[in-house]
Amino acid sequence: MTGERRVHDPEVLKAFAQPFRQRLYRLLAQVGPATVGMLAKHLGGADPGLVSYHLRELARRGFVEDAPELARDRRERWWRLVPGPTTWSWRDFTTPEGRAIASTAKTQMVIDEFERLRHYEQTRETWDESWQEAAVSSDSFLYLSPAELNQLSAEIQEMVVRWATHSRQARADEHAAGGESAAEASGRQPVFLFLHAFPDRPR
Repeated sequence: MTGERRVHDPEVLKAFAQPFRQRLYRLLAQVGPATVGMLAKHLGGADPGLVSYHLRELARRGFVEDAPELARDRRERWWRLVPGPTTWSWRDFTTPEGRAIASTAKTQMVIDEFERLRHYEQTRETWDESWQEAAVSSDSFLYLSPAELNQLSAEIQEMVVRWATHSRQARADEHAAGGESAAEASGRQPVFLFLHAFPDRPR
């Protein structure tokens, strides 16, 4: 597995603080490598020129890259996420400008996460019963020290990384076996998992 990339430069993170670029990044994470036309279609018919511009901006800052081996001719251009996890923390940015950029990026992420959850809850009955049964929602109130919360987070992250590795391999195997037909036969769909754990004083 490619090593983790930690973002410390606010000018790099600024690319991810732009809502449309964040949508593009998450769409590539969801569907895998894609062309500008494919991404524009997923985004409801967005202007391909706009999609291309924002992809280039993400690439300039190291979030996405070309996938030339997927092109069938010289005119076709495929994009994918740069391999390996990209992480950042609000604590890494010490200047007011850096803190503002990090805060904006995080806010956009949270808005997107809960918008995805809201959409699923509104459309759950359109999914097969097996998916409705597999989907999960859970919350817990724990009583922990910072060290214990760190340990819990590390254990969860270890499990998520294992399943992320499995997911990438499954997608690669399906692509090699026939693309969409192999994916349809496997019964797999993109699954969105997000988790927040933080201190919460009784109110």
